[in-house]
Amino acid sequence: MQRFSPSPTHHHRRLLRTRQAADYLCISEWKLRRLVQDGGLPFVQDGEGTPFLFDLRDLDAYIDRHKHTGIDLFAS
Repeated sequence: MQRFSPSPTHHHRRLLRTRQAADYLCISEWKLRRLVQDGGLPFVQDGEGTPFLFDLRDLDAYIDRHKHTGIDLFAS
């Protein structure tokens, strides 16, 4: 069995810009900005006026915190 070996040009970005992060979470950019404004999602900013960047690990943690099971739908 041959193992997959990524090429030198094949890499994953850890930090995503606003549009990419919104797409990753399947939400609008507006909703993503609201999450940032409300303190619900951390971001990286290298300086005033620079774009917000979002760590994939934080996006995954947001997803994990907002997961529900079918049982949750019927809880009182």
